[in-house]
Amino acid sequence: MSTLHHDVEEARRTERPVAGVVVASLAVLAVVGLAIRTNINGDVTYALGGLETAGKGGVSVWDIFIARPVVYKLLMAVLDGGRRLLVGDSPTAGHLVLRLETYVLILAVAAVLFLGVRRVAGRPAAVGIAAATALALIVSPPWHFLEPDWVAPLCGVLAVGAALLPRRLWAGVLLGGFATMLVVAVKLATFPVALLTLLIIAVFHRRRAAWTTLSALVFVGLWYLVTRHFLPWEWIWLRDQANLVDNSPIHGIRLAELHRLYVAIGDIAVLNPLVMVAPAAAARLIRRLPAGRPQWLGVLVALAAGLLSVLSAYGQGEFYMYHFAAVPVLAAGVVGAAFALVPSFRLPLAAATLAVTVLSVALLRLPAGWRHSHDGKVALAYELIGLGLAVLTWFFAGRSRPALPWAAGVVALSVALVPAVLPGDPYAFGGYNYNIYNRPSSDSRFVDLSKRLGRDTPVLYLTFGTFNHSILNPTSCRYPSPQWLQRANTWSRVTAFPSYQDNLRCLTDPGHHYRYVIIHKGWFDVNAAGPQVRALLNQRFDCSPAARVPAPDPLVVCPARSTE
Repeated sequence: MSTLHHDVEEARRTERPVAGVVVASLAVLAVVGLAIRTNINGDVTYALGGLETAGKGGVSVWDIFIARPVVYKLLMAVLDGGRRLLVGDSPTAGHLVLRLETYVLILAVAAVLFLGVRRVAGRPAAVGIAAATALALIVSPPWHFLEPDWVAPLCGVLAVGAALLPRRLWAGVLLGGFATMLVVAVKLATFPVALLTLLIIAVFHRRRAAWTTLSALVFVGLWYLVTRHFLPWEWIWLRDQANLVDNSPIHGIRLAELHRLYVAIGDIAVLNPLVMVAPAAAARLIRRLPAGRPQWLGVLVALAAGLLSVLSAYGQGEFYMYHFAAVPVLAAGVVGAAFALVPSFRLPLAAATLAVTVLSVALLRLPAGWRHSHDGKVALAYELIGLGLAVLTWFFAGRSRPALPWAAGVVALSVALVPAVLPGDPYAFGGYNYNIYNRPSSDSRFVDLSKRLGRDTPVLYLTFGTFNHSILNPTSCRYPSPQWLQRANTWSRVTAFPSYQDNLRCLTDPGHHYRYVIIHKGWFDVNAAGPQVRALLNQRFDCSPAARVPAPDPLVVCPARSTE
């Protein structure tokens, strides 16, 4: 039985004039147009660069290390393979095609969600939730888009739709369980997003949620056994990755991490105002339930959902904005449901959304230094305003107001997604990467370097993978961006990691033949490397000033010695 026992007659009576369709379409097209113009962020091009350059060097996708789990690697390999089929290695069209491919995937997932929710909760709820969720995924902040933490809620959306869609229980349980497993497999730290997915399924259908939970556990167990047996390095890398983050809250809850969490939540609310108005939308939806126990149960579900949406970021302990990628997706779904199911609430919800969006746009245009020094105060203000809106909504929910047309909701949702994708706006309000901006960049300098070296000339990269993506010369090293050698320059304990010893083989094994080494100054400090690494580099490459190949900053290119 569905737990959504809502009267949707008012929503069904809402008029849908042609003018509303035109206005809503223009709003969506405008904000999607802004999103298309944004660059693919450096973490994603890091992954792409590793897959592309090691793949060209003959390394299997199963064996390449890009600091991402195998399920994510496979997804990116498929998307990048499609891009190469369509436009080759074109630096101008490549990112556009990659975005469009991903948009098609999002729309397919949203269609599954729409059909699943429609079957158990009716068309109005399905349209509002699926459309808002799809729009939030498409118009994601640049630092969210295609990150593993963004792919996780995408898989979660698929799991909700897949669990609810089939009429036969067993089919929904199997499909939903498999998709929920993907939420975990794409990145283990996103396990709380899997729990959030199961909670959302329970909101619609408790019995399916219970069986889907069991199915997901079975699929996760099978995934663990298969990868442990056939891909043991995946788990070695995971263990070594976890050992790099000593200050993660998983090693113990600390007051400092809780403070960083509240500041980061405020940060994501500034970037995506839907996060700020979502509590009010949730309050209005809950107030439509029968008074008493159902409403308080709804409050508990809403609080649990909010907690689970940020728990992954908290557990990772770094509080990067992309770790919160599930938050705006959940917020959009809640706000979309409120716009669809409560026409009388559209006016105050749209007004609040637009007002907060104007405030966010203004705040994001302030100088970087001011934003960074005032991020805690702004976070507190945003969270108090969000709480105040929710409390006001709870106590004044029964008041009748003129109902705006449904198109007003689409416009408000679209406008609320603008701040994060406006050209010139930062990746974060005041936290990490607050001074990185959404601006176009050119790879032409690095493409020219590759042409001078020879496009198919094998090289050793001592670079962050984003430069690999720009240069695209092949490498036979399965650590195309040598994280473990680089980390050992800072933490000597890393030299004891199995991953470091394996990474070192890219320098010691005679089977690797490189014509050049490309060093990323500021990322890989050769002078800070251990004696063995320095000796191996000096043995294989001539980095004397006279021998260096002219290269754009921040790269240094050294030719191999004649014995290479």
